Amino acid sequence: MHTPIYFDYNATTPIDPRVLEGMLPYLQNHFGNPSSTYSIGYRAKEAIEIARKDIANLISVEDGNIFFTSGGSEANSTILKGIAAKNSKKKHIITSLI
Repeated sequence: MHTPIYFDYNATTPIDPRVLEGMLPYLQNHFGNPSSTYSIGYRAKEAIEIARKDIANLISVEDGNIFFTSGGSEANSTILKGIAAKNSKKKHIITSLI
């Protein structure tokens, strides 16, 4: 029997064991909505803000420049909207399948 080789790392990648270890408490116990107004959500929001600061420090940027999205499509849309807002004289966003 052959072991499959996975080539679609654009879609998803394996989770580093250190990331999994850090995420497990929030996947199992502290899974509140970070935008909510109840205590379990506060814990989730605090973890996100700590992660944001850690990543910002790692790549030497301000933590306000770190955005988390649910995936590639949302990230691309966020970037395109930011470019459009910065160049407010432009009235259209043109994209292609590639």
